[in-house]
Amino acid sequence: MKRKILALFLASTMLVSVFAGCGSSEDKKENSVKTEEGAKKTNKAESGVFRIAMTYKPNSLQPSAQSSDDLVQAIRPIYEPLFAETKDGLEYYLADKLDISEDGLTYTLHINDKATWSDGEPITVKDVMFTINYGVETYGGPTSFTQINGQEVKFNEKDDKTLEIILPMVYDNYTRTLAQFYPMPAHTFDNDPKKVDNSDYFKKAEMATSGAYTVSEINEDSFVFKARTDYYRGTPSVETVIMKTIGSGSTKQIEFENGDIDYMRVTSAEELKKYEDAKDKYNMYSVSEARLNYIQLNPNGSVMSKLSPDARKAIFLALNKEEIIQFAWGSDKLAEPANSLLTPDQSLYNKDCKGYEYNLEEAKKLAESSGLAGKTLTYIYNADRANMEAVATVVQQQLAAIGVNVKIESCDTSTFFPRFFSKAGDEQAATWDLGTNGWDSQRGTNCGQAISYFTNRLADCGYSEELSNLATKALGTVNEEERQKLWNEIQDKSLEECWEYPLTYTNYVMVSQKNVTGLDSSSVIPEFIDYLGIKVE
Repeated sequence: MKRKILALFLASTMLVSVFAGCGSSEDKKENSVKTEEGAKKTNKAESGVFRIAMTYKPNSLQPSAQSSDDLVQAIRPIYEPLFAETKDGLEYYLADKLDISEDGLTYTLHINDKATWSDGEPITVKDVMFTINYGVETYGGPTSFTQINGQEVKFNEKDDKTLEIILPMVYDNYTRTLAQFYPMPAHTFDNDPKKVDNSDYFKKAEMATSGAYTVSEINEDSFVFKARTDYYRGTPSVETVIMKTIGSGSTKQIEFENGDIDYMRVTSAEELKKYEDAKDKYNMYSVSEARLNYIQLNPNGSVMSKLSPDARKAIFLALNKEEIIQFAWGSDKLAEPANSLLTPDQSLYNKDCKGYEYNLEEAKKLAESSGLAGKTLTYIYNADRANMEAVATVVQQQLAAIGVNVKIESCDTSTFFPRFFSKAGDEQAATWDLGTNGWDSQRGTNCGQAISYFTNRLADCGYSEELSNLATKALGTVNEEERQKLWNEIQDKSLEECWEYPLTYTNYVMVSQKNVTGLDSSSVIPEFIDYLGIKVE
């Protein structure tokens, strides 16, 4: 079977190249290695200097405009969230306390008294409100911070460091909303949100930062950050952080093994064994990524929109998850089978949710009776995400076993997301039938990104009004036992409707140069939300 899949993988690689027009070769920097003067200075291992590879270099370091892993990674050293949600609770940063009233309606947020911007100004509630108002200005209306189900959220500035937030109704995901919040410095824009987009403030090294570092250089293909001695949580051991554009794939591995970057992510069993066998030369780290990789069927696809629920069920019963994982990841140290649309790092996760069980004979029967057999489905995936091409190849082979043809189309990040998340009626909405994606890390007491699929994205994800009503009810439930019961029901029912196939829960495995330690000091991915634990000797 493995030989058959490998042969198909090689053939599909040639096929995928035909459809690479989903992303421009100009955007994709797979094989380009560009080194700026700022990065050239520290090409060899140097104490106190941490060198990181980026796939793409963001054109701005504005903290409120996070749209990719590269941008999140780039702002981590210089801008901080209020707090982060982890499996074990809240991990505080700019805020040092969040109180929620017993009725779930009042959130009291306290900003750390010692937190300051790098220009010496204190970080206050005004910065929080400025950033919230900027969001309203940018989006031309209410945001998830200011409105819940069409009703207004109220904000009371109790003092410079204390903000009271009053919700119009219980909304269990509001903590997650706050955890994604990165304040901007209000004083640098005269507290006028309209001035942000008319400036190039976040493209210059002089910007005020809230994190452990300031911006020293912004080069064509690199950022250079310098440690703050006045950082409120302590001075970092690493004095200089350099992020340079490397690209993805083998280019990054070559740079790492040449000693020109200090760590990289390991995504295959072959790489894992290679670096584990060289422990005298490298350090290995593994943290739960808390990410769900999933396969989505598109209710607006040109083929899928015409098919019955039995056709969807046939597709999912035909998928052999263990075979996909074995071929694409090759080790349970990298990925494990997923059974739910929530992750084990979320308290609402139900380990007893059954997931989909492989049943080829039943899948064949349903494919025939539903009219799915003989159809050609268009499959899209993000080529900039590790392992996704291999997943597409195995899915293509497995669906062929029930008489379904799969046409694979590769897209880079910039073209994949607009296509994958196109809304009903959009030009691109009907151009694909199934695709693979991964949610952001899902941790803590919230229900994560699942809620958007069951509520405001209902028409684009196919789920029923019944499921949506259950999710809405769960969000408005204060009692923990009742909320867990509802989410157990939601996890089961969402799979019964056969729109989304939970594929893997991944681990974030990293290999570093031997002189680099502490990369697992923070479990929040993308890396690294906390630089204080990292050392380069």
